[in-house]
Amino acid sequence: MREKIRILLTLVAVLLIAVSCESESYDTGDGALSYMRADFVEMRTDSRCDVVSVLTDDGEEMPAMPAFACNWASVPDTVYRALLYYNKVEKDNGMFYAEPLGVTKVHVPEIKTEDGMNESVVTDPLTLQSSWKGQNGRYLNLELALKTGVPDDKELKQTLGMMLTEVTTDGEGRRLVRLTLLHNQNGVPQYYTTTAYLSVPLYAMPCGLSQGDRVEISVNTYDGWIAKTFTY
Repeated sequence: MREKIRILLTLVAVLLIAVSCESESYDTGDGALSYMRADFVEMRTDSRCDVVSVLTDDGEEMPAMPAFACNWASVPDTVYRALLYYNKVEKDNGMFYAEPLGVTKVHVPEIKTEDGMNESVVTDPLTLQSSWKGQNGRYLNLELALKTGVPDDKELKQTLGMMLTEVTTDGEGRRLVRLTLLHNQNGVPQYYTTTAYLSVPLYAMPCGLSQGDRVEISVNTYDGWIAKTFTY
C-alpha cells in the first residue's frame, strides 16, 4: 500500500498548485542519475529557518539543495514533518542530495489520554484513504479525506487529534495500545473533499512501546468505524 501511494504521489507531484513553501530557482535535475520522488520526511531547519536537510522514512538522510523556506516551518533549528516532492540527485562523490520541487505539511498530533483531555471528545466521520507504518518505525501515517467548504464564520476550522484509549497486555507480555482518531468538523460546510496527512509519532507514545507491541487506530468513517493494527 505504501509503495502504491508513493507512485501515485510521484505522478501528481508535477501538478501541484498550492504549495505553501518557497524555494530559490534550481536546475531540473533530470540527468540519468536523477529522478523525482515523493516521500514522508522529517525536515530540519537551520538558524535562519531554512530547510537544510531531510530524513526519509526509509532512513536516508540528505541535504536539501538548495535550502528552502516554508511559511509554516518558522522556528529555527527545528524538525518538521512533511510530504516532500523532490529530485534525488547524485553528486560527484557518490552522495545524494534532495532537490526540492514541492512540500506539504503533515500534521503530527500530540497523543492525549482521556484524563488529559481538556475538551469534549469528538469523532466526526471522515474518509480513511490509506494507512501504513514508516519503514524506520517512527510514525504511523494516515491519508485522510476531509469534507470542507468556506464557513460563514472564517474563524471556524476543522481539527484532528489522537487519543490513547486503552492499553492491554497478553499472556506473553506484549501490549495492545488502542488509539482513537479525533475529528471535529466544527461547523465547517461539507461541500467538497480535501486531502490531509497525519503522522502518529510512535516514539512519543505516552505508555512507551517495546518491540512486538501492537498499535490499533480506530477511525470513524462515513461507512462506520474502522480499526487498523500495526506491529511495532
